[in-house]
Amino acid sequence: MFGNFSEEAQNILVKAKLEMLELKHPYIGTEHLVLSMLNHSEKIKEKLSSYHLDYEIFKKEIIKVLGIGEKDDSLFLYTPLLKKVINSAILDSKDNNDGLVTTEHLFSSLLEE
Repeated sequence: MFGNFSEEAQNILVKAKLEMLELKHPYIGTEHLVLSMLNHSEKIKEKLSSYHLDYEIFKKEIIKVLGIGEKDDSLFLYTPLLKKVINSAILDSKDNNDGLVTTEHLFSSLLEE
């Protein structure tokens, strides 16, 4: 599914799963995607820093709102919203980048949703 994603975009999605595992959540959601972007994409970090949003602040807020799970789970699901963001990024990339999905496509789709 992710063959048409740039290396950075693939890495962001893999790191989103690691964020989910660390927080012991049973799903990968858009919050994990944002955490991954804040931690691994310089362009996104720069854009969001002007709003005084960084990895640590966002992660603390997620923990405050959603908490940390109680058990490790090797199985995971993408939330419907994250699936929608990914599909939107794929469609956007076909219009704007010869079908190569970048981190910026994911971020733009996230903002649209």
